[in-house]
Amino acid sequence: MYVISLTLLVLLTLEHIGAVVTPIVTFDPDWNKIFTGESITLTCDVDEDAEDATYHWFKDGYWIHSGKTYIISSAQTSNSGNYQCQTSSGSKSDPVRLDVHNSYAILQAPLRVYEGDNLTLRCHQYPGYPAKQTIFYKNGAVIQDWGEEEELYIENVSVTANSKYKCIKEVKHNLLYYQPSDETSISVLDLFSLPTIRLSPDSVTEGDPMTLTCDVRLSPLRQTKVLQFAFYHDGQNIQDFSSSNKFETLSTQRYDSGDYKCVVKTYHSEMRKMSETVTIQVKRNGARELFDKSETEVLSSTPGTSLAATVFSVTSLVLILIIVLIFLYRKRCFLPDINQHLPNVSYVPQTEFKEANDETENIYTDLDTHNRWTNDSLTLCKPDGNKLVVESHIIV
Repeated sequence: MYVISLTLLVLLTLEHIGAVVTPIVTFDPDWNKIFTGESITLTCDVDEDAEDATYHWFKDGYWIHSGKTYIISSAQTSNSGNYQCQTSSGSKSDPVRLDVHNSYAILQAPLRVYEGDNLTLRCHQYPGYPAKQTIFYKNGAVIQDWGEEEELYIENVSVTANSKYKCIKEVKHNLLYYQPSDETSISVLDLFSLPTIRLSPDSVTEGDPMTLTCDVRLSPLRQTKVLQFAFYHDGQNIQDFSSSNKFETLSTQRYDSGDYKCVVKTYHSEMRKMSETVTIQVKRNGARELFDKSETEVLSSTPGTSLAATVFSVTSLVLILIIVLIFLYRKRCFLPDINQHLPNVSYVPQTEFKEANDETENIYTDLDTHNRWTNDSLTLCKPDGNKLVVESHIIV
């Protein structure tokens, strides 16, 4: 009983931990720097539906406020620091930095910059001070020369935007123009994680359905971004880009085995990320294999098939025997023992044969004299290869 209770307690604890949602701090306006006297609103953004949730704010690790938002109405340099919020679930957000300045000009950037964002940097002068021209630098090189524009626009940023930016601005004070400068560093965040392929079911058998899911985690602050998915099998595209992150096969075959990848991109940009390769081996269906084996055995034991094989074998053997006999006949000129068939005829050796007509005549004479043969014929070979045909008549 004690073990059961302890197990239930552990499961409930794990369930509670799994329900924890990490909140995110956002700024409005979305600038990482402000001047003294300006106002800014900090919000604890969390994907949590509980109406009775409570929120707490911390600056540099110390509690400062309770509530979903924290408003700084007239900022002072003392408001600079790292801010975090915490929800009733017990999770605390990552710290974010706010800097409050009391100078002529600051280079403002968004609190977070994600892949595919259109980045805006603003070279901002202190409120109430007139300004003229501005120049922008990236890693020490001019990227926007002196001009009236106080903002720098960079479309569809990527990791190549990870750089240090600087601006110089002409600001007027007491009839004189000064050229204050400021710098900021940009670190582009991942819009979505590297995709991974998930196979369902875990093991695929021939004839079964198969589903591939391209899993990807989109940043919580960019949930409105539209992603598209494509699938590849052994390097060949099997499903072009679409909003579906699944590829399905209703009846998997052995040729569906191989390497699979998925590619994810945003709808309005060409930023793409590819998953690692997943190798899938489709197993042979046991029932199908047994059926194929039984079918093979039935075919091999079919009477018609066996008879045909037997006839083919006998025919082949006869043909081979005939060929061998012809070969021997041509090579050795086979001569039967005439004395066995003609007991009363003297056998004349081949070396003493006369002309064909004389020999034929003699044999005919002997055969007629003994008067013992029926109509028959015998073919002999002469030494020169010519044939000698002997016709005989036997009276029974």
